[in-house]
Amino acid sequence: MVWEAIIDDLLSKGMSSADRAILSGDSAGGSSVIFHCNRFRKKMPSSTDVRCLSDAGYFMDIPNLANGYSFQQFFDDIVALHKITMLPSGCTSQRSLGQCYFPEYSLQYVTPPIFLLQSPYDNFQVRYILAPTGTYSGGSWDACKQALLGCSSSQLSIIQGQLRARMLDSLNSFIGNKNWGMYMISCYYHTQVVDTFIWNSNSKINSLTPAQAFSRWYFQRELVQEVDCPFPCNPTCISTS
Repeated sequence: MVWEAIIDDLLSKGMSSADRAILSGDSAGGSSVIFHCNRFRKKMPSSTDVRCLSDAGYFMDIPNLANGYSFQQFFDDIVALHKITMLPSGCTSQRSLGQCYFPEYSLQYVTPPIFLLQSPYDNFQVRYILAPTGTYSGGSWDACKQALLGCSSSQLSIIQGQLRARMLDSLNSFIGNKNWGMYMISCYYHTQVVDTFIWNSNSKINSLTPAQAFSRWYFQRELVQEVDCPFPCNPTCISTS
């Protein structure tokens, strides 16, 4: 496996002596962090403080506007094509492999401390899971998919209910546990770490940037679970269109 080979190579080049180690990734890489976090912990010496950071990797298994589950089929195809075997057995014993590729079903099996950096209004998930082209007529969702300010009240209500509410509900069991950090900002973002203006400058929840929130969780071992109020309450959001 490519991941195993890379980690083994890094270990041989000095990572085995690290006091601290972070496994991080964004988007599909953020999902991979969730799937590989346990393996990363096992690869590292027991004396190393291992933590994981998933940015925009928490994809939801929700129906699209046509009440279909096209992304579930997409994940079924990915698992079959790549013969993926690292999915947690606790999940695969109850659900299909494609469903277990959704982090909402696999996150509970992660044992090392992990920080989720995620927008409950993830623009990728709105555009490609909730409202992909072909699930609505006449371009009725085009403006809304471009920017949330272009959504009608009924469209925003669908996003609030189908994506935001279900995402937050799926994380309820982790509330209050310091090992599970969260930063759930109500901006129309996908990834955040790779954008300096989002990660460490403009966007904030309760006066904290994503970088500051992660730092408090990582270095000061604080309980950091910042969940923003519903859109459009946060004035620090920037346009990413």
